[in-house]
Amino acid sequence: MTTITDVAGRAGVSIATVSRILNNTAVVAQATRDRVLQAVDDLDYHPNQSARNLRRNQTGVILILTPNMTNPFYASILQGIGDTAAGLGFAALICNTGDDLKRSTAALDRLPRRQADGAIILSIDSDASWLQPYVDDFPIVQGAEFQSTVDIARVSIDNYSASRDIMDYLLGLGHTRIGHISAANGYRSTAARLDGYRDAIAEAGLTWQPEYVRKASPDYSFSSGKLAAQALLKMDPRPTALYCISDTLALGAVVAAQEMGLRVPGDVSVTGFDNVTETEMIRPHLTTLAQPCYELGCTATQILDDLMGHRPTALERVLEHRLVIRESSGPAPGAGSPAPQGTHKRLDGYRRPTRSDKEGDNS
Repeated sequence: MTTITDVAGRAGVSIATVSRILNNTAVVAQATRDRVLQAVDDLDYHPNQSARNLRRNQTGVILILTPNMTNPFYASILQGIGDTAAGLGFAALICNTGDDLKRSTAALDRLPRRQADGAIILSIDSDASWLQPYVDDFPIVQGAEFQSTVDIARVSIDNYSASRDIMDYLLGLGHTRIGHISAANGYRSTAARLDGYRDAIAEAGLTWQPEYVRKASPDYSFSSGKLAAQALLKMDPRPTALYCISDTLALGAVVAAQEMGLRVPGDVSVTGFDNVTETEMIRPHLTTLAQPCYELGCTATQILDDLMGHRPTALERVLEHRLVIRESSGPAPGAGSPAPQGTHKRLDGYRRPTRSDKEGDNS
């Protein structure tokens, strides 16, 4: 079995130098680093991670708290976390909390028991005060969803700006009756997306109609999206477009419209949020607001690793979003020729004043 002594002898350096390079704890000349890493490859050396963690008083485990690991949105984030954690030498323990406070605290109680080194939290309701005791003593990152009432590092998109981008697109297609399918939860992203919807209506000079807003289940289930869409599409006059705050809700809305004999997008346009894989598994393919889910997971894990290693890091990262235009959206009935299908429109250059009190994320 190859040891660190073998690597040091092969590279012609001290054991301490090999250790510093492998643990990235000191600045070493590039030529020396290259020789050591070449020796590691040549000898197929694998450090004893368990012993290393014991010396550092680390477990090599990070916690991931997710409300629903089967939701495609969270699944993509979890993949990014898992891949990045593996590359950094950590194991990721996924805790499916169902947004239940007892299950969430039970998971985080692994931190003071030294069963994990840090945590990434993918959902947080409006009351985040219960997190403070953990935040005071352990590295924690909020990924996708966050609350600013506790001082925790976070990674998200600008949900308010993203919501305005969707609304500007639908208003630009001539839609003046736009329904909004939200969710009955306390997520910051849910509120930010509703605010973006309402502000866009007001700035377009249209009359705010609260009955055009329906709340689906807190977990964005397909069936609740379908029921919300049915309620909206039975109205007189009914909306000519439905802006849904998750792709799962939007898929339910498309099915509801089709079952009612309505054409999508001929009679009603439907837009989602997230850009999960399923958006291209049905016809029409779904227009949606793409979040960089995999990148979000990678970034959250990198920040957590920096915090656990006591290295300087950005405590707030806002990632780019983009509007993906597909077949489920088109001009309002009677508004003109249909928009090109299957195109991808970036709105990265579009920036409104930051609404930091309305940022966050979900799905």
